[in-house]
Amino acid sequence: MRAIFSLALIALPLFFIAGCASQEVKGDFNSPYFNLGELKENEIVHLATGRTFTEAELVDYLSRFNVIYIGEAHDSVNDHAAQLKILKGLYDKFPGQIALGMEMLRLPYQEAATKWSSGELSEKDFLREWTKSWGQYEYYKEILGFVREKKIPLVALNREKSKKPMGELPAGHAPVEKKAEEAKPAPPSEPEVEIDENDPYYEAYIDSFFAGHGEMGPDVKRTFLLGQLKWDETMADSAARFLTANPGKKIVILAGGNHVRYGFGIPRRVFRRVPEPYAIVEPVIVQYPEEKKDRLMDVDPPSLPLRTADFIWPVTYKDLADEKIMLGVMIQDSTEPVGVKVNKVMDGSTAQKAGIAAEDVITSIDGAEIKEVFDLSYEIQGKKKGQEGSVTVLRGGETKILRVTFDVIEQPKEKEKP
Repeated sequence: MRAIFSLALIALPLFFIAGCASQEVKGDFNSPYFNLGELKENEIVHLATGRTFTEAELVDYLSRFNVIYIGEAHDSVNDHAAQLKILKGLYDKFPGQIALGMEMLRLPYQEAATKWSSGELSEKDFLREWTKSWGQYEYYKEILGFVREKKIPLVALNREKSKKPMGELPAGHAPVEKKAEEAKPAPPSEPEVEIDENDPYYEAYIDSFFAGHGEMGPDVKRTFLLGQLKWDETMADSAARFLTANPGKKIVILAGGNHVRYGFGIPRRVFRRVPEPYAIVEPVIVQYPEEKKDRLMDVDPPSLPLRTADFIWPVTYKDLADEKIMLGVMIQDSTEPVGVKVNKVMDGSTAQKAGIAAEDVITSIDGAEIKEVFDLSYEIQGKKKGQEGSVTVLRGGETKILRVTFDVIEQPKEKEKP
């Protein structure tokens, strides 16, 4: 079975790629009963038997378990649509008895997650915390909205970031420049977790991702494996703590496909701590758009004598990259004057067309005050393609109000090779 993984993630730490890269899967998924390539979208299959399930039948089956894992490619809209259908179905059967555990929520942000699901936090304030923990909020907006509506407990699973991100894109195409002098409180310490290294299948699978990054020494390889192990063990420990503290309740766990596939990532490690029966559902991309395949890299995982999941849910790939509004600026916080300083403007960008220039300080958008980068990000993400508005900037001590037509920025496409 050959899997294709998104190059969009290669700037992140190596262990991140192994866990969460989006993929196009080919092969028979270790089942003699069907051909994955012949499955239709949303034709849910029970791998052990080849029987197809309706969405209602799947929810009914999953309702027998207290732990349900649903994998995902983080940037796949249809993966998240499948997750939401399952969550809604289970909630309808067990109102007040369901919790949602998320890889995307890191342990230091549990308080914000709790306040969000209980209705104590505004979307803007929650998003401020979410972006510190993860990103790509637009992909999880509907799921998180349902959680808030039904007051479903949110469980932060993931460990704190071990490395700073190489760059974020909250308000434009270019990375945000952070002020070096900006002091931030130290995150709460993580609980110590027991790490089980005795899993040759897990190690062989993770090694296949490591091999995709060229020749590296054994020390780097060891660090790569331990990073992935600690990641999975931390998420497993968090889920197990919830189950122990809430006997009889159910938890639905959303995580990158490679954290749940084959069961040896999070599921096996939760079961070691709390031996609750579980089920795994994996949305799998059976059709990937040709125009996006230049973003993919080839990884060749080993053939393992394990079932990849209990169910697969075939989906076609769709992302939101072509809908994301950007100004096309490199920016940083400004304190004198207060706002967001523009360091660079992309050629042909929305910002350039509006007349925004380097050294401008953005102070408001459509009347909403901009005090920091997050404020700008929040306002921009709410705009639609073609929507008109105004950006107020300070330039050389003078206030200017610039008209802007919000738009996406087309990503440069790789030239065809001869």
